[in-house]
Amino acid sequence: MSSKRMLATEQAFYDKNAEALLVQYPNRHLLIRGARVVGAFETMDEAVKSGVRQFERAPFLVRRSGDKKTTFSVPALSSGVLVI
Repeated sequence: MSSKRMLATEQAFYDKNAEALLVQYPNRHLLIRGARVVGAFETMDEAVKSGVRQFERAPFLVRRSGDKKTTFSVPALSSGVLVI
């Protein structure tokens, strides 16, 4: 399964709620799992580490509120080669 398809729910949630998320979480890195924000962090590093701790190998999305669509993938994390 491609990473785009794996994160379709998370990406759709972010796209649908981008403006409201920017107001609620200005300049924060959002950790999104399913159709909800499970954390808001100052740095991407903090958000990714929290996502790995909470969800281990399950997919999750990290997006900075207000950012245009970007692609960020860490295959080593999802495959278990890299452990944080």
